[in-house]
Amino acid sequence: MRRFITSIIATIALFTAEAQDSATTIIGKSFYGWSHTDRLMIGMCDLDADYDVLDTARVVVTYKVSYRNSPDSHLNVKYKLLCGAHTSLFYSVAQQNENMSRYKNSWSEEELADFYAAGVPTIVIPTEIYSTKEELRIRHNIPFADNVIYEYRDTAQHIAWRLTGQTQEICGYQSISAEASFGGREWLVWFTTEVAISSGPWLLGGLPGMILLAEDSSGDFRFEMEGISQNQEEIRLYDWPTKQITKKQWLKYERNAHLNPYDQFSQGGQIRFFNSSDMSELKGDWEIEYYPLYK
Repeated sequence: MRRFITSIIATIALFTAEAQDSATTIIGKSFYGWSHTDRLMIGMCDLDADYDVLDTARVVVTYKVSYRNSPDSHLNVKYKLLCGAHTSLFYSVAQQNENMSRYKNSWSEEELADFYAAGVPTIVIPTEIYSTKEELRIRHNIPFADNVIYEYRDTAQHIAWRLTGQTQEICGYQSISAEASFGGREWLVWFTTEVAISSGPWLLGGLPGMILLAEDSSGDFRFEMEGISQNQEEIRLYDWPTKQITKKQWLKYERNAHLNPYDQFSQGGQIRFFNSSDMSELKGDWEIEYYPLYK
């Protein structure tokens, strides 16, 4: 659906030997062309893959996530938090829609509206986070590669929150504010004890209620609850090809993907990159604005 292969495909099709999902191959080389060269093109995974059901959600929270992509602008992406009896899943709705687009050929107007409302996927925020009381499984779809996941594991996070004493109503819920330093950022959150589940977006949690709103002090990231339901949804873990790495390795990969995307993905020149809006080729000086969630 959001495969940004536009004019470059039409131009090089005269010479092409093979067309693929996200690139065109010419004489053994792959060419990527898309107009949004200020961000990474995230790969997709098949939703018809095998999966395990880890739990069933009893509460589902939808968040609008705003993340900075330049000094003066943000992009939005929708995430859902599924809270089960012993496992929770925080996942990208936008990425799930991208995955669905691999095999869904017909979309109603309502489905298309929901697709675009879900926003733009990013690797800065994990595609999926599976949480239990003891462990985190953090998974990322990666740029320019379909059907592969990078995953690292971590222990459950314990954040030293400070209650501020401030209260306000958010989406009809009486909410209390708290502050903490976490992941190299200063966070202000609002949580409600009216939803008696100690959870929240991303890795934020550990308060006596659900976090409805979270924002870091620099204004780079904002997680805002859009809705809460008690719909039962399966918490699925898909059996996608997975590369196990460490958190340190992932953060290095994420940084290089933004600051040195040509070196990271060109495979020594075997893959070339074009800006399809003006046909210019992207080389070693190509950079993408980088605002890491973990600083």
